[in-house]
Amino acid sequence: MNIPNTLIMTATYNEAENIGSLIKDIFSLRKDCHILVVDDNSPDGTGSIVNKMMESDSRLHIIERPGKMGYGTAYIEGFLWALKRKNYEYIISMDSDYSHHPSYIEDMLHKIKTCDVVIGSRYIRGGDTVNWGLHRKVLSRSANIYSKMVLNIPVNDCTSGFRCYRREIVERIDFSKIKSNGYSFLEEILYCCKLLNASFGEVPIIFKDREMGKSKINKNEIFKAILMVPYLRITGRR
Repeated sequence: MNIPNTLIMTATYNEAENIGSLIKDIFSLRKDCHILVVDDNSPDGTGSIVNKMMESDSRLHIIERPGKMGYGTAYIEGFLWALKRKNYEYIISMDSDYSHHPSYIEDMLHKIKTCDVVIGSRYIRGGDTVNWGLHRKVLSRSANIYSKMVLNIPVNDCTSGFRCYRREIVERIDFSKIKSNGYSFLEEILYCCKLLNASFGEVPIIFKDREMGKSKINKNEIFKAILMVPYLRITGRR
């Protein structure tokens, strides 16, 4: 049996309503991949669902953490887990609530053949957001313009968590120096890739707001992300 060269990872906290169907949908579209779930001890039993599914599918893996420790640290653990396995050439990060639809994975894996990092972008031709109010759209657009200008990153959606990374660029990131533990991690790791002279590509996605469960983003996370952007530029960290 061929060992898949693609790992799809998602960080979860109380996603019992979504995680089972998401895993099934991904495997129905991409039988030749592995999935890693990083779960922060979800009280709703998300981890138990994944563990049950693992009993009959060796392509599925889980990291179970003792509590809610942050979006950024979850993905750092996922990246480090992936790098310990030599077979993964491509690493995809995505949300578990269907705002990042599995149907775009094929486009991302096609695009990554010609660059180091692929962004599933809401803000290029063909991309969009659905079920968002005007305030949220303005806030998201403004945050991306701000990040792109301050950090000089050549992509249009710096805050998208739907991404595909080539292994070679991930191996060069010093995760011990990452400061962000929340959603500002998305901009920090992108800036790290930029400082490493990574090449970027974007594919359009339609971002549909979650239908089940509650959003994990709050005002405190947004404020921390705003402050992190100039910090990254001033320190020029790698």
